[in-house]
Amino acid sequence: MRKIIREYHKGLKLRAINFSIGMRTVKTALAIAVCMVVFAVANRLKVADNFDAFLALTAAAICMQDSVKGSIKIGLNRLHGIVLGTLLGMGVLYIELITQNIVLHIALVTAGTIIIIVVCNLLDTNSAIIMGCVVFFMIALHTIHDVSPLALGIQRFLDTVAGVVIAIGINRLVRNPDKSDDDDRDDDGVM
Repeated sequence: MRKIIREYHKGLKLRAINFSIGMRTVKTALAIAVCMVVFAVANRLKVADNFDAFLALTAAAICMQDSVKGSIKIGLNRLHGIVLGTLLGMGVLYIELITQNIVLHIALVTAGTIIIIVVCNLLDTNSAIIMGCVVFFMIALHTIHDVSPLALGIQRFLDTVAGVVIAIGINRLVRNPDKSDDDDRDDDGVM
């Protein structure tokens, strides 16, 4: 056990000595900053009553990849989970409005989680599970005041898609100096 701990500490020291902040980290931080500015301006201008940057920030951090092509692929993949989580979350909220039964609500959130996992696995988009569940929980666990489940679902969907789009845009605008421009092209040279 001591040998394992010593090797672990030796590895930490080597990583600390060779540490540098990579381009993906810089682009992720930039995408987060842009998301926050966009949502701050939208809230200040009262473009909508219910903007929430949490989902945009989460989506931007998850979707930022080493290349534009990778970000687009991850973003489209996550879209399955986002759509599924939005629809299921709205459904749970509609049922909650009618029944106001906590036991049923717990059962529906649990069942919704299972549905997201199963459907994403069936669609071979298992990497969409986390984003789908996050969107689902943000909607299904929302306390309804004066907003309809449909309006809330649409807003949370748009919040999440905004993060995906901003991550892809930042990845497109800020090139990685260690990679050639061809890294983002398909085999036929199309971006």
